[in-house]
Amino acid sequence: MGFPHSGTHTQHKLLLVLDDVRLQNYNQWSLLIRPFEVGNSGCKIIVTTQDQNISQITGPLVHNTPLKELADDACLSILACHALKSKNFKRHPHLKEIGQEIVKKCKGLPSAVKELASHLGTKQVYKEWEAVARSKIWDLLEEKWGTVAALRWSYHHLSSHLKPCFAYCSLIPKGYEFNSDELVLLWIAEDFVQPKGHKQPEDLGHEYFSYLLSRSFFRKSNNNSSLFVMHDLIIDLAQSVAGDSCFNMEHELHIDEMARHVSFIPRRYDVSQRFEIFNERKHVRSFIALPTPCQRGGYYYLSSKVLYKLLPKLKCLRVLSLSGYFIGELSSSIGDLKLLRCLNLSRTAIRLLPRSVGNLHHLQMLILNQCKELTALPVEICGLSKLHHLDIRDTPKLQELPPGLGSLTSLRVLPKFIIGKAGGLALKELKDLSLQGQLSIIGLHNVVDIQDARIANLRQKQGLKKLTLEWSNDFKNRDNQMQEQVLALLDPQKDLQWLSISNYGATKFPSWVGNPSFAKIEQLDFFDCINCKSLPSLGRLRSLKSLNIRGMHAMTKLGPEFYGDGFPSLEILRFENMTEWKEWISCVGSVEGFPCLCELILHNCPKLAGTLPRTLSSLVKLDFQNCPQLMSSPLRSTCLRGLTVEDSTNVILPRMVGQNTITKLKFKGISGLTCITEELSKALMRLEVLEIEGCSALTCLWQNGSELENLPCLNSLVVKNCPELVSLVGEKQGQGLCLLSSLKDLRIESCQKFVSLPATGLPHTLKCLTILDCKALESLPDMNDSNSNCCLLEELKIVSCPSLKSFPEPKLPSTLKSLRIKNCRNLEFLPGGRVQRDGNDNCAPRLEYLCLSDFLASESLLESVLPLLDLKVLRLSNCMNLRALPDHMPNFNSLQELSLSDCVALTSIPEGGLPPNITSLEFHNCEKLKQPMSEWGLEKLNCLTEIKIVGACPAADTDSFPAESVMLPSTLTSICLESLENLECLSWELENLMALQELQIKGCHKLQFLPKTGLPVSLGRLCISDCPVLRDKCRKEKGQYWSIIRDIPCLEIY
Repeated sequence: MGFPHSGTHTQHKLLLVLDDVRLQNYNQWSLLIRPFEVGNSGCKIIVTTQDQNISQITGPLVHNTPLKELADDACLSILACHALKSKNFKRHPHLKEIGQEIVKKCKGLPSAVKELASHLGTKQVYKEWEAVARSKIWDLLEEKWGTVAALRWSYHHLSSHLKPCFAYCSLIPKGYEFNSDELVLLWIAEDFVQPKGHKQPEDLGHEYFSYLLSRSFFRKSNNNSSLFVMHDLIIDLAQSVAGDSCFNMEHELHIDEMARHVSFIPRRYDVSQRFEIFNERKHVRSFIALPTPCQRGGYYYLSSKVLYKLLPKLKCLRVLSLSGYFIGELSSSIGDLKLLRCLNLSRTAIRLLPRSVGNLHHLQMLILNQCKELTALPVEICGLSKLHHLDIRDTPKLQELPPGLGSLTSLRVLPKFIIGKAGGLALKELKDLSLQGQLSIIGLHNVVDIQDARIANLRQKQGLKKLTLEWSNDFKNRDNQMQEQVLALLDPQKDLQWLSISNYGATKFPSWVGNPSFAKIEQLDFFDCINCKSLPSLGRLRSLKSLNIRGMHAMTKLGPEFYGDGFPSLEILRFENMTEWKEWISCVGSVEGFPCLCELILHNCPKLAGTLPRTLSSLVKLDFQNCPQLMSSPLRSTCLRGLTVEDSTNVILPRMVGQNTITKLKFKGISGLTCITEELSKALMRLEVLEIEGCSALTCLWQNGSELENLPCLNSLVVKNCPELVSLVGEKQGQGLCLLSSLKDLRIESCQKFVSLPATGLPHTLKCLTILDCKALESLPDMNDSNSNCCLLEELKIVSCPSLKSFPEPKLPSTLKSLRIKNCRNLEFLPGGRVQRDGNDNCAPRLEYLCLSDFLASESLLESVLPLLDLKVLRLSNCMNLRALPDHMPNFNSLQELSLSDCVALTSIPEGGLPPNITSLEFHNCEKLKQPMSEWGLEKLNCLTEIKIVGACPAADTDSFPAESVMLPSTLTSICLESLENLECLSWELENLMALQELQIKGCHKLQFLPKTGLPVSLGRLCISDCPVLRDKCRKEKGQYWSIIRDIPCLEIY
């Protein structure tokens, strides 16, 4: 593209759009834009590209805007436009729902939506659209043009060393969020990262990843900026180019014979049948468990048969990841996997590694982070000469490391180095380790020879970014002078970004701490350095963003020496447990300190007097607790949004709130505070969240109801543990809470003298009202005042309010979705039909959640109280007079969970059975429920997944479960039987429950027999508790039933 004369367009404005730019040559770009550089015409150029590196070619004039996926609604409009030649689905409403499914498959990619629309053409038959929705999107898109062609072009133009790395990514499930470091380690273990000069494999691998990220093969997760995801179509591309060599068990069921790399997402209970195919796939090189974020909160369970019989057969394994499983020990046969390069046991329950790990001479990565039960490493690990990654982060029970670890000169990652006592691992063994990233040196009190600190040679470890130095918290019999000398010799390299020093016992820090030569340091932590009397001049660290100081009990004064250059970059400053700190001199001549400080936290500084720095122009959050002598002058900050004050006097509040900028205010234990003054209310015009706790003198929040006009933005109000609080508004109530025009959430808890809310009613904006443990509460206000048509109340929770006798008339709000009433024994629940079907169901609440506990209701409680057809959860506990469930209960088509506990008068199930879509069913101590289970209609409940029967329940407490005449639905995944006095055996019919995953049996003292034919192969958890006869029969190795249960992933026998 060019112009015949450079000045022909200078008098005109021009917008040039260059779509999908792929050029890599600066000279070509320079030639292209040269005509636009003449004059000042106001011409604009918009460039779109998949390659983020294009910005390096286009130069500094370009403003980069990363584009996110298109919203589903916008994609739906594109589909309607190109498939139906219409702006929307008004003329084709029958296709809208299936159209929504189609656009969801495209994951916000408009070009894919457009291509699918062209595939549909003008077809307006539902079956044609449904076929598209059920098909794999990759199979529908055209190979020769459009989206697929563009993706293939991007792949084919990758360098040869990047192609296998990308193909390996086909192991990543769709929608899975992954860590870039973990992916790079897998590439290294598979030899995809090619050596180049003196660069370390980890550095090269991250260069590979960064390039693929820049070319949009990866993108940052919207949920967690530290994780990454791949678009579904990119994963389809990876699967296409990987062929049969890579296999993800979430995408396909059958593993091809040529598969060499296999990944899967762990299930709660992984039975051996899931992995039987690997008996015929012995050439697999990668066996990778990929735990999901929700799974990372707890353990998952793997059959011992997989661990002890299957995995040892996979002799070709190079990568073995069992991350997230409850694995307490490994078989010694792990040492037979001679080719293993990466062993990932992170987030497992491993306690000890077998000594045979020392036979893994090719092992490069041993990942043990977050192994909370790990207590030691075998000394044989010191013979793994190729090991360069030993990740032992977050292993609290690991208190020692084997001596000789310093001989592993290939180590680059060792997050924790524990110095042992005499004869143990010595500090000087760090000498030849070129460690990178994070290093915590623990046990510095065990150093005997000061020169070990010099020999450790921290200054030469150029890749070190985060350093923690930690002594024991036992300060007795410590040589303080020696500690100072050791710390002085542990001078690290200057590119350090994070430094933490804990339990240091000397009286001062060495000169290198706080030295401005550490120009890149961003965070400093000083924890429990109890003898240090002063801090270095930390204000000279120009990159410092976060400073945390705790437990420096010898420090009494913070003076000018602390400031240096005024902390030009500091954003977070925290002081905690400074018991002797008395004075903070905040002014240092003309230097304006803390220009960027956003967050200031002062906790437990009981002797600190005087005032805070007045000029904190960027302060957003201020939090001080147990600083009773601190007297703040008005803050000069127009940015302050959050303020927390605890264990102080009421005098300080008006001084802290002076800018009308605070949006969140929390105060606790403020002595002398009887109410919020009008002056304070006027200073809180922008307040959104107000939390008050433990103010012993508080009798009401506002004396005059008109003061609430000053709080137009308040949307959340919480009051806790204020023993003298009687009401929220004093005698002059006015319009009361109705003036809080933005209030959505109101919570009052443990205020024993609180009698009532203002009689004037509740704000029409209120969505959630919670009152807990208010013994004097007598009544609730009208929830359907004159603004009933605008009422938004969705959740009402009243717990432990024994003085409450009635609900307001005439009915609850029509918007109410959740109602929870617990331990309100004097409450006459809606007598006389106060809330009833009044001929207009639109005015009655459509409850979805109903929980009633400790409630003396009439036997017809549920017959006329509320419309329950929309109910999803019904929990009734200790409703002593409830004799029957509603006859029309089978019509509760929305009900999913039914729990009946201690309903001692309940005698039967409705004649028509239970609701058809119920998924969870619980009966607990329903001692008069004698109607046989065979009449409950359980076999009709095709959605039932969980059943729990506890205590006295004559209908279920027979000698066999299930009884011969009872048919359980095949959908059951969990059964819990507890305290059934007559139960002696489990019926053979349990074996037919092929979806059953959990079986819990507790307190069944007569139980002695399991099914003769065994338990379902799907069973992942068997819990037998307080069943003495059966427990003996299930003893490990010796019990009669051990051969039946030993392969179950989770066994709990006690």
